[in-house]
Amino acid sequence: MMAKPWRKRWPYVARSGARSYAVGFYDHEGVERARSFPTAKAAREWMDDYITAERRGLDSLRRFLLDLDAREANAATEDRTLGEVVQLYFAFNAPDTADGLATSTFRTYSWSANRHLLGHEGMVKGKKVRPAKYAVRLASEPADLFNHATAPRALREGMKREQVGQSARAHAWRVLSAVLSWAAQSDLVPEIQTNGCLLANEKVGNKRKSVRRHSGHRAVRRRGEEIRSWALSPMAVELIRADMLERAVRARRPLMAYRDATVVSIQFGLGMRNQEVFGIRWSSLEGERARVVGVLSWNELDELGKTEHATGRFPRVPALLREDLAWWRARLREYGRPTRGVDFVIPGDLAGEVFGIRDPRTGACHMTGNQAKKWGPRYMTPAVNSVVDNQDGYANLRGATPYALRRGGISTRLRSEDAQSVAEQCGTSLEMLSQHYSYEIDDFSHLGPRSVDAQWRKSRTTVRILLAEGAGRQP
Repeated sequence: MMAKPWRKRWPYVARSGARSYAVGFYDHEGVERARSFPTAKAAREWMDDYITAERRGLDSLRRFLLDLDAREANAATEDRTLGEVVQLYFAFNAPDTADGLATSTFRTYSWSANRHLLGHEGMVKGKKVRPAKYAVRLASEPADLFNHATAPRALREGMKREQVGQSARAHAWRVLSAVLSWAAQSDLVPEIQTNGCLLANEKVGNKRKSVRRHSGHRAVRRRGEEIRSWALSPMAVELIRADMLERAVRARRPLMAYRDATVVSIQFGLGMRNQEVFGIRWSSLEGERARVVGVLSWNELDELGKTEHATGRFPRVPALLREDLAWWRARLREYGRPTRGVDFVIPGDLAGEVFGIRDPRTGACHMTGNQAKKWGPRYMTPAVNSVVDNQDGYANLRGATPYALRRGGISTRLRSEDAQSVAEQCGTSLEMLSQHYSYEIDDFSHLGPRSVDAQWRKSRTTVRILLAEGAGRQP
């Protein structure tokens, strides 16, 4: 055991009047040495650290005196790549961590990062795809380069050269920006001080007219006839519902067709996102306001929605939707299905007991993530195409997706409700309402403000008359 450090000149006063405090000590090889400090406090703290390290053994003392821990940490920081920072981001932002990402967001971000930021193999139509060259190059770049705009710009240009689609490019950029913003605020990544994506986020202008005509305005708002399939009007909604209900007459499982019509009513009437519809229980719909407390996230229920205000909100339930829900509940009971408060409004096992995911605590069964994802292409798209093929004036409805029900429902609400109230009830912001939801979906301007229920009921009556007249004309 070596002697403790000792005071040598305490203090030493230079001619200039500056003071220093010298400490004598033996190094790990037993050689006497000295070290000077600007304050007595710093000297005493260093002496305490020396004693602690020396008690752990000579190797610990050697690391302390040579400051090897700091050197190795600095070396790791200097050599760390962007790929390692991306992996750190996902490790510290997993759904089960404090303030972690929502499950669906985490998995979507992970998929995009694996393909476009980390250079992993991909899958296209069941076949393996080689790692993208731009991604492999990006993952090996020193992390500190991303304090500037050049490195993020290189990713954007590399993806363009490889003809990666605009949606995939935008999503990869969003993930990279999220990683860099987190790194800039975290003491785990000291080499990144700012988000280089923000510095490279300039808008590209001077597009040729031919290019603008085909794609320029689509990134902002739909116009004209495009709105028909982007934000569904009450008339379009009722025509789609009517087609689904008509299918029940000849279906082997009519309850499935009734379910599809109910999904359309719920998503339009409450302005819900796709995953919110399949996570709602009967207990959340008992009253004039619904309670959005959970969403279907992949194969589990998640209390965290897509945005900060996605869950924990209370949208108003139109009277017509309450009637549709009562009708649907009666159909479920007819077929011997449970409709307790804890049961899901859209059960996952209507096609058989092997389907869906059952809550072990309550026995309630909800859809799997795969079932929810395929509902649109499998059940809504055929109904939309049927309306297009059989109803005059609805050719531009083709291509409508379930999310168009949310856009249309919100646009219908904005005819008579305060925008701030609509934003809060539907889990969005005033800015998003302006950019993506507030559409002139029907000509109600000459009639003045009309409630959702009034617009919706008028459309349902009109559709019934229209279909009755069509049936009367058939031979």
